Formats: sequence, structure tokens, C-alpha cells
Amino acid sequence: MAKSLLIWWTISSLIWQVVGEGIIEHVPAMFIFGDSLADAGTNNFIPNCTARADFSPYGVSSFLNPTGRFTNGLTVFDFIERDAFVIAATQLELPLIPPYRELPFNQSIYSYGANFASGGSGLLDSTGLQKRVVKLSDQISKFEEFSRRAGQKLYLRNSLYCISSGGNDISAFIETQFNLSSKTNTPFISSLVNTNGRYIQRLHRAGARKFLILDISAVGCTPSARLKAYLLLHNSSFLKYNGECEIFGNGIALGYNIALKKLVDHLNEKLHGVNIILLNSYQYLEKMFYYGKTFGFSETKSACCGSGMFRANVSCGQTNPTDQYCDDPDTHLFWDAIHPTQKVYSIFSKEIWGGNSSVMHPFNLSTLILGMNKQ
Repeated sequence: MAKSLLIWWTISSLIWQVVGEGIIEHVPAMFIFGDSLADAGTNNFIPNCTARADFSPYGVSSFLNPTGRFTNGLTVFDFIERDAFVIAATQLELPLIPPYRELPFNQSIYSYGANFASGGSGLLDSTGLQKRVVKLSDQISKFEEFSRRAGQKLYLRNSLYCISSGGNDISAFIETQFNLSSKTNTPFISSLVNTNGRYIQRLHRAGARKFLILDISAVGCTPSARLKAYLLLHNSSFLKYNGECEIFGNGIALGYNIALKKLVDHLNEKLHGVNIILLNSYQYLEKMFYYGKTFGFSETKSACCGSGMFRANVSCGQTNPTDQYCDDPDTHLFWDAIHPTQKVYSIFSKEIWGGNSSVMHPFNLSTLILGMNKQ
């Protein structure tokens, strides 16, 4: 591990010195915050953490060993680095942006960035505490500490800051709601949006200017959510339920996303020099669920890895790993009971980079990176 880190630092430091043109000039680093959709292995380093993906068959499609990523291979942010920022991974074969706990924190600068995301965390500090994960507020604090030490204003201003969070908050909220017609979701949505806004402003004060924010996806379409809906409806004698998306969780996600879009517009106007772009993953994932063949998916309801109904009764990797995952993960929308396959992340990364206004708001990442920035 120490040898590989030394090689990583040596190569990346040389590139930082040599390359003066191209995309690296626009975005010298990526800093990633959030939950299991973004975690690159942070939770591997946390003693007694119960939200983990450091065992087989996680990572089976892209890595020799599990890395702690909650999918069969790469995450959307890995693809953004490899596909959008071609210079690092594909041409020079640099390692992907690692979890911050894997890096020597006494370094004055992270050459290509760091991943602070921790699977199981949420926008709210209360989310995921029992799993012993790194709270999003603590992730931001770790970056603030780094930014104070780095003192590289141009480097910080030109880097890309990615946030993916909120789905776990909704899941935790639903667990406390016994009446699915509850009207308590409005103040809950407001608390999530306001918290996200405070985090963006904290990063702005620390030097951040370019943001990529992921909305909350169609959480009610995951195998886990639909299994819970089936059990509830089945026990209520609604025997015709056939695994459609669970509407309560999706309704909260939609309400949050509407408010988040307004927040992004407000902060783009309010914060000096800031450009925030937003991925509309909700509608895209929902389309994949109902029209999977259009995207190349033959199975959208059941996970690739797991067992039982929708392959969500027994979690991925909890029995014999070789008996637990499908022959071709690329044919499945979901890898496990909650997380998409890397093919979904690959599709999302391309939309983030070059998608139109139906997917990216107010414009895509290529527009942000290639110079159309607010001064």
C-alpha cells in the first residue's frame, strides 16, 4: 500500500508540474462528498463501521479485489474522472481518486483531489450514526481543514466539488412513518434542502467555485424499497402488487429535487463566482426502470447480487458470493438491493458531461469545465 501511494504521488506531482494546457488547467482536482453512491472506500478505514462493501463480489467487474465501492465496479465519479478528465486515468493510468483516509493528510496539496464520501451517511447528522459512518458535516470539516493548510486559492477555485447525498435520509425518514399518507414530509424536505445549502456555502467559503450536485434518485424503485412495499401491501391483502416503484419515497425525492433546483438557482445568483450544475438522475433512473431495454437492460426489477424476492431479501455477499450474482451485471439496472450497476453510472457520467437541459441544469459539465464560467 505504501509503495503504491508513493508511486501515485510521484507521478501525479510530475504531471501537475508538466501539464499546462488542456482540461487539467481548468480542473486540477476533484473533491467528492456524500454517501455510498460516491464512496470509494472511506468506510474500509473506520473501525466497527457496519456500512461496508469491502468483500466479494463487490467490485467484481472492474477490480481484482473489492475496493469498498458499493457496486460491481466503478462509480459515476470514477467514470467522470476516466471519461471526462481523460488525462489522468486512461492516458497515464493513474489510480482513481482515492478515499481521503488513504492519503497522507500532512500533504500540503492533494494532487488530483480526494474522496471524502462515506456510505450510509446523509445530509442530516442523525442519518447513519448507528452504522459508525463519517457524517457529511464531518466530511466538509475535513476538507475545510485541508483548504486552510493548502492555501492554493487558484487550485481550490478551479477544482470540481461533487456532492451526492440525501437518499439515506429519506430511507431513514420512511422507517419512522407508519402512515404512508403522512403530511410531515414538507418540513423534512425543507430541512434537507437547507442543510445542503449550508454545506455548499461552507465549501464556497473554503474556496470552492465549481460544483456538481446529484439530486436524489428514484429511491422508491430500488429492490429494497419495493420489497418493503410488497411486504406492507401483502400484509394488507393487496395481493396484486407486482413490484412497481414505491410511491411514498419517490414522492419525497421529487419534492426534494424541486426544492433543490430552486436552491441551485438561488446560490448561483447569490454566491460570488459560483457555478453549480445539477444532475436530474430521478427521471433518468425511473425511465431505465420502466423502459430498461431502451438502455440495454433486460432486468430492472431484481438486483444482480442478492437472493430472495427482487434479490433483496438477503444482502449481496452475505452467503456464498459465487452463487449470488448474475452472469452479466451489465444487463441489470441494480447491482444490489440499493445501488445501481456500474453500467448505470457509465450512462450517467456521459449525461453529466454532455447531456441536455432535460438531464443537466442549468448546463452540463463540459460547458462548466471548458470556460463558460460566471466571473
